[in-house]
Amino acid sequence: MPISKPHSSLGSDNKGSCSKLAIYLEKENEDLDKIIKKTSSTNDVYQLESRKQGFFNDSEINISTIEAISSIDNNKRKLGANDAKYFAPTISFSENELEHIAFLASEKREITSVWDFNLRELEKFNRLIREYGRKIMDNYALNFNRQDKGINTGDDLVYFAKIEHFRKFKGTDKEVLDRKTISGTYKIGLQSHIHIIVSRKDKTQRLKLSPTCNEKSTSRTIGDNEYQVGFDRVKWINMNEKTFDEHFKYNRKELEKFKNQNILKNGSPQEKFELLYQIDAIQKTKSIRSINFNQSLKK
Repeated sequence: MPISKPHSSLGSDNKGSCSKLAIYLEKENEDLDKIIKKTSSTNDVYQLESRKQGFFNDSEINISTIEAISSIDNNKRKLGANDAKYFAPTISFSENELEHIAFLASEKREITSVWDFNLRELEKFNRLIREYGRKIMDNYALNFNRQDKGINTGDDLVYFAKIEHFRKFKGTDKEVLDRKTISGTYKIGLQSHIHIIVSRKDKTQRLKLSPTCNEKSTSRTIGDNEYQVGFDRVKWINMNEKTFDEHFKYNRKELEKFKNQNILKNGSPQEKFELLYQIDAIQKTKSIRSINFNQSLKK
């Protein structure tokens, strides 16, 4: 399932400027620049330049790092020195999900790395992920339950997102600890994911919106006014999973569903046993239906 982490800041202090994080997210473009410097072919340089990623938001693409930093840093009216100024969600995909998106983008041929895409296919791959990223932020906005205050879609937020296509092994990864590879080595296969920097304040700078608050969905009353607060992170993940399946017409297997993965990770032994039993029964039923359908075609 698409893993949606609403609170990651990649080790950056989100009580100040987002510049450190935004500049960090230039690392893949910088790696491409290093390759370009060693390239003499004009066509190869064009191909590599075309693979660079800018930031995108609800309505624009190819937004510069400077503009993203300026917009986030200046959207902080009435925030104190110790208040979070922004949050940095990350959206990661499973291997099956990325293969499905690549399948759609490449006219149904097998893709094992983003280097396998031609530029036309890569642009479609990026466009599909961007479209999904925007829907993610629509879900993010809705999950604050502040529609009465005008928070309905990602367009009501100030955010900037960037697609990254590569991941590197870290010193804490099992493969590094087992000495099968070294830290800093690129991981193989499709590794595309989305980094997002979203302001704590909405676009009007009237509301504080925190996805890390402990309350999931609570009604509060001040004077005669009742309003909702909170952000249900589990609900957001489930919303994003449903959006992925609908947007990409993805037939998700039972074991891939977040609710089932959560039971297998955190459930009791009895809950895990019952879940696996139910999944096995579902698979057997589907298998029988498939056999009956094929037999009916032969008649």
